[in-house]
Order: sequence, then structure tokens, then C-alpha cells
Amino acid sequence: MMKKIGVTGTIASGKTTVSILLRRMGYRVFDCDGYSRMVYRKNDPCFEQIVNAFGTDILDEFGEIDRKKLAAVIFNDEEKRQKLNDITHPAIVAGMERFFENHTDEPLVFAEVPLLFEAHLESHFDAILVVACDREKAVARMMEDRDYTREEAEARYESQMHPDRQIEQATIVIMNDGTIQDLYKRVVEVVTALEEQYAS
Repeated sequence: MMKKIGVTGTIASGKTTVSILLRRMGYRVFDCDGYSRMVYRKNDPCFEQIVNAFGTDILDEFGEIDRKKLAAVIFNDEEKRQKLNDITHPAIVAGMERFFENHTDEPLVFAEVPLLFEAHLESHFDAILVVACDREKAVARMMEDRDYTREEAEARYESQMHPDRQIEQATIVIMNDGTIQDLYKRVVEVVTALEEQYAS
């Protein structure tokens, strides 16, 4: 019987790297962020709702939603952030559930969900894997990988749910403070334990 595992964690913790490693090991992983890009496109039913809610200033020169402009509008505005989530989350969750239905023959199926706890999606999963790392390491990764200033990186980090709260609610925790080799070793340990747990 298929078991659904949610993968989450704070910004720059290494969620996406864990997802890449899982795929390389042969597991199916639904990418909520990747799927969400589809709901912002002109041909998606969410597009008109988003433009009606946030105005045409969020569009680029081709009339498509510019996600950076939209992110700037909702950043530090909880009411606007919630409005966007109310529009997009049901469509993304429906896509995730279709993904699960298409892979019921797999023993373990994963979904990378950045806002899993914030969106209250715990009930969709049999287990929740939280990827966490030291605050300074996360800030340094954002500065290096995303060209954020320290101030920007720290603001992004502080706007997230605190990692301690995520860890408290996790079924499994992967601390990603070391090398990629350390991370790979830990991912192997985790999936081996999951397979043994659900096979028994």
C-alpha cells in the first residue's frame, strides 16, 4: 500500500536537494513549487483570480504574472499572502492528489511542500519529513545561491515558520548542516527506515 511522505522545512534548508536525491534513488516526488508555476499562467483558472485580486501591476511585458513582482506585493503583508494562498493552494493540492493517484503502485511517494504546516496539509500525509539547518547556514546559502543581501536573507528567514516548531511536528528530521555526502547518507538512512516501517 502506498505511503505518502511530505517533505518540508524552512527556506534554504535543503528541501529541494533532498527531493533531487530521492528522485535519483528512484522515488516519485511531487514538486509543489514547480506545479504552482502552472497556476500562474494565462490559461489556468487561477490566473484571472490572481490578477483581479492584485492588479495588473504584477504582470510582465507579455501579460504574464511576474512572480517576483507578486512576491514583493505579498511580502510582509499577511492578509495579501493569505489571499494568494486561498486562490492557489486548492489547485496545487488537487494536482498533488492526482499525482498520488497516478502512483498508487509505489510503496513510498513524496511531495515537496514548502508551506506544509502553514497550509495545514498534515492530514494529506502518512509521515512528514522536515529538513532543517542552522540559521546562519541558511542565510549564507541564500546570499550565495540567490544573490540576496544579508538583510534580505535574514528578512526572508524570519518571515518563515520557526524551524523548532516544524521539528516539533515532524515524523522524521534531517539536519542539513554538513556536506552533500552527509546529506545523501542521511536520506538513505531515512528511506530505508521508512521502507522497513511500512513493510512490516
